[in-house]
Amino acid sequence: MSGMERIRENLRNAFQSGRPAQGYIIIGPVYQEGAELATWIGQQLIGETAAVTDHAHPDMPWFEPEKKSRIIDVEMMRERILPMAQQSSLSGGWKVPVIVSADRMKTEAANAFLKTLEEPPPQTLFLLLADSITEMLPTIVSRCQVIHVGGSRRLAEPWRTEVLNLLSSIREKSAFLDTVRAETLCAIFEDMEDRAEKAVREERKDRPVEDDAETLKALVGAKVKAWRSDLILMLEQWMQDLVRLKVAGEAVTQLNFPEQRTALCGRAERYTLARLLENLTMLEQLTVHLERNISPSQVLPYWMDRFFL
Repeated sequence: MSGMERIRENLRNAFQSGRPAQGYIIIGPVYQEGAELATWIGQQLIGETAAVTDHAHPDMPWFEPEKKSRIIDVEMMRERILPMAQQSSLSGGWKVPVIVSADRMKTEAANAFLKTLEEPPPQTLFLLLADSITEMLPTIVSRCQVIHVGGSRRLAEPWRTEVLNLLSSIREKSAFLDTVRAETLCAIFEDMEDRAEKAVREERKDRPVEDDAETLKALVGAKVKAWRSDLILMLEQWMQDLVRLKVAGEAVTQLNFPEQRTALCGRAERYTLARLLENLTMLEQLTVHLERNISPSQVLPYWMDRFFL
């Protein structure tokens, strides 16, 4: 049974038993696997009608970020989403509101939504689609069941191989080599931006209304941010392996990169535990800089010179 088949089987059992979650957060490409699973859920609860399939059923409204900033603000939440959720089902059954890119919810909007999520109207199931869970209000996440439709977050190819080659090839600390490594990562980030624009245009090409430039820019930015997060996660996993090996040595059985055990062991022996732990703190600071939209070419050379990898 494939991962998606298992997800659907578990959901089907929950629906048949009458014990679904208060809401489901579906993590994955929102206009692909995420939307497909949401549509399938609507078909199970409302019916396999053309309106459900076409995202036009009144009991399954779809809400997307608005305005040029592509956000879900408190005005949209209070004036559109929540009133629709409070309405009685027109078909006499389930209501399944879908919030697309729920990770674009502003804090005020998230807090307003939380009150309804805690005590949802009868036979109302919220579906929240998001590329990443890290930007969502923790209290919302805690009240929903999280479903990963794209598997565990993993940096896509060819970037994953490039980053792994970079990490495994490090033999010494060198200002010159650290600069070269930073340039390699900058090139990957630039490639992400190029690929993101092509991917977004492909995903949105069949929409009846063409997106304006600001909308496309926001969607591309969201995809780049998700991919950057995957790269940062890969660096974090490498650093975690170094710490594990420094603490437990050969006794470690679970590594994120077991195929690189020899290289990781050599690196762990070279540095103190304090320095390896410091890596994780510095990575958090790098992440903050990137989230502030500071150019990678400005911050990566600085941090690569300080990491002990």
